[in-house]
Amino acid sequence: MRYIIIILIFTFTIKAFVIAQNVGQQSGDTTKLINYTDIQGNRQGNWHRKYESGKTAYTGYFVNNKLIGDYKRYYESGQLKVYVKYNKTGNVGYAILYWNNGFKMADGKYVEQNIKDSIWNYYYESGKLASTESYKVSIKDGVFNNYFENGKQSQALTYKNNKKDGLWKTFFENGGVRYETRHINDKRDGPFNVYFDDGKLYLKAHYKNDLPDGKWTFYNKDGSLWKELEYINGKLVNEDKYDEEFKKQMKEWEQMKGKIPEPKEENFFKSNNKSDVE
Repeated sequence: MRYIIIILIFTFTIKAFVIAQNVGQQSGDTTKLINYTDIQGNRQGNWHRKYESGKTAYTGYFVNNKLIGDYKRYYESGQLKVYVKYNKTGNVGYAILYWNNGFKMADGKYVEQNIKDSIWNYYYESGKLASTESYKVSIKDGVFNNYFENGKQSQALTYKNNKKDGLWKTFFENGGVRYETRHINDKRDGPFNVYFDDGKLYLKAHYKNDLPDGKWTFYNKDGSLWKELEYINGKLVNEDKYDEEFKKQMKEWEQMKGKIPEPKEENFFKSNNKSDVE
C-alpha cells in the first residue's frame, strides 16, 4: 500500500512539472488555463477574478504577463468599469473607461499595456466632454483643451515635450476670454492680459522668465485707470501701491491651474483589492 502511494505521488509530481515547463512556450495551449501563473511568475491564459461578493471583478487573457485581446474590469455593482481591446502582441490597446452610472469617463489609446498615447478624451459624469489631451508615449505634447459642462471651452493650453509651451487661454462660461498668456519652456514669458466677463480689459501685464516684469496696469470696468505697478525681474518697484487686495489677487493668479481631475488609469490595472490583477 505504501509503495502504491509513493508511485502515485511521484507520478503527480512529474505531470505537474511537465505542465509548468510547457506554459509560455509557443507550442503550448494556454486557452484552457484559468488564473494560472507559470514557474517564471508570468500570468498565462484566461484570468477571471471575483470580488468577495462573488461578482466578477475582471476578465482578461494573458500571454507572458501581457494582456491580449479583450480586457474588462467591473464595478462591484456589475457595471462595466473599463474595456480595453489589445492587439495580438499587447503593445497597443484602445480603451474606454466608464463611470459607475454607465456614462463614458474617458477613451484613448494605450501603448505597452497602460501608457497613454495620442489623443485622450475625458468626460463628466453626465457624459459630456470635459477635456481632450495629447500625448506621445506618456509625454504631454500638443494642445490640451478643457470644457465647461455646457460645452463651451474653459481652457486651451499647449505642451511641448511635457512642458508648457505656447499660448495659454482660459475662458468664462459665457465664452469670453478670462485671461491669456504664453509659455516658453514651461515658463510664462510675454504679455499677460486679464479681462472682465464682458470682454473689457482688467489687467495689461507682462512676464519675463516666469517673473512679473515691466508695467502691470489695472483698469476699472468703465475702462478708466485704476492702479499701475512696476516690476523689474519679479521685484516690485513701487511697493506703496501694493496693498492687501493686490496680494490676494496675485496669489489667486499664481494658483490658477485650470486642470480638471482625471480618472486614474492605475486604478484599473492595479489595486489593493484582492480580486484585482496583482
